[in-house]
Amino acid sequence: MGSRGPAPTPTRLKVLRGETRPSRLNHAAPEPRGGRPRQPADLSPAASAVWRRVLREMGATGVISAVDADILRAYCEAVSRYAYAAAALEQVGPLITAAGSGARRGELVKNPLHQVVRDNALLVRALARELGLTPAARVGLTGHHEPEADPFDAFLRSEDEA
Repeated sequence: MGSRGPAPTPTRLKVLRGETRPSRLNHAAPEPRGGRPRQPADLSPAASAVWRRVLREMGATGVISAVDADILRAYCEAVSRYAYAAAALEQVGPLITAAGSGARRGELVKNPLHQVVRDNALLVRALARELGLTPAARVGLTGHHEPEADPFDAFLRSEDEA
């Protein structure tokens, strides 16, 4: 029988959420090497845009690391498939005329694109939770954020150096 209940929370997430009790932390948990994942060269343009957006927003927190490249790729591809199928469904509509022979020929039936949209929406949701990309997944996280560079401060520093 498999394990029951929710999946255990990784030690890194427990620390980011502020857990201070040593008995609740697994100090022997494996820690992946740091650094951001590299974007695969064969990623589609739509999935590449999602990849860049996710890393721009979440890369500095340290929650997504190089070891997460495969799950991040699956997330980005699912998001791009969802967007493509949703746009196609919007153009055609939720009902189509049944083709082929048989009793249903010519009747209105559910568009198969609806299933593709729904499947990819569920996949996006599940992968987003794994990567900490949903509001519920981020509750309590206190990751470090790199301060945004102020162009005026950079200008003043360059004047001081000159």
